[in-house]
Amino acid sequence: MTAPVEVLALSPARRADRARFIAAPAPLYRGDPRYVAPLRREVHALLDPARNPWHRHAELALFVAVRGRETVGRIAAIRDRRYDQIRAEPLGFFGFFDCVDDGGCAASLLAEAERWARARGARELRGPVSPSMHDECGTLVEGFDSPPVIQMPYNPPYHVGLLEACGYRKAQDLFAYDFDLSQPVRPALARIAGAVEARGEFRIRTIDPRRFASEVEIVRALYNTAWEVNWGFVPLAVDEMEWRAAQLRRLLDPRVALVVEAQRAAGFEPVGFALAVPDVNEILVGLNGRLTPLALFRLIRGLRRIRTMRLLLLGVIAGYRKRGLEALLIREIHVRGARAGVMRAELSWVLEDNVVMNRTIVKAGGRHYKTYRIFGRPLV
Repeated sequence: MTAPVEVLALSPARRADRARFIAAPAPLYRGDPRYVAPLRREVHALLDPARNPWHRHAELALFVAVRGRETVGRIAAIRDRRYDQIRAEPLGFFGFFDCVDDGGCAASLLAEAERWARARGARELRGPVSPSMHDECGTLVEGFDSPPVIQMPYNPPYHVGLLEACGYRKAQDLFAYDFDLSQPVRPALARIAGAVEARGEFRIRTIDPRRFASEVEIVRALYNTAWEVNWGFVPLAVDEMEWRAAQLRRLLDPRVALVVEAQRAAGFEPVGFALAVPDVNEILVGLNGRLTPLALFRLIRGLRRIRTMRLLLLGVIAGYRKRGLEALLIREIHVRGARAGVMRAELSWVLEDNVVMNRTIVKAGGRHYKTYRIFGRPLV
């Protein structure tokens, strides 16, 4: 007789509890060649209320499902007060969802997250977001034939059926695009970018690591302005952006960290940016998230050999869209990345309902090759 599933509550404030939660997926994905475990030390920092400033306006609960002595799943339940204030909808979120192919186990985990969120005033549960829309989010629903790139989620195909069987339905799809940088820039993209340059109204510059703090603030202002009307977006506070920038700083390659500036009466002013980072998942495969001295050596040495990158962010503020700046940024990332020896890039993610950006990316040569889905379920 199969033992019943028991759901245990863990505290994100306790290191031992975080460690148990972080380790939970390892046995579930054993033998899956496409799974890449994130570095455990980075997930610890993300979940730790003492380190990640996101926790100052959010509440997070962690749960693991066990059957006997075996861990068979996990989930996080989330309430973000800042989201409620800005978006004016009392949502709860779930994230870090991993589960064996067992409907009863999935139902137990989701029911616990629903109960927790409902008790805190949530009228809908949405996810996965881990733990916010600025982090890994979505369930992979198309594109299971290749591993994820840096800071993108992965799950087995059966997760979709588990969520749907528990009453969850599509809230939004997120698209990922593949670019072959070994091929020349598409002529149509080159023409648009060239026309923008010929007008002389804009210039591209690289982010200056020597002025890191001020550059981070420029990017934060552009990010919050360019994304403000996007579905589910909540602007980043100064301390949140500084924390995130510090996490990514060691991966920063100024050659593919770009700001586009417009000429104004008082000089040039930032109006858009693009940020790409090397796909360290190429190196992290097989490390099981552990950064041992040998793994650290492998990571440092391997950074120079990475041939894939992720175009993590690309945005232009209102008033400067549909003027070719997105095309100019994509062309520059393509050309500069190829010059650095990068063979392919993933641009991710883009909201399904961002029609203009999706159209621009396809015209630029992007191939839609993965889809991630955020699910939702009413709680009342």
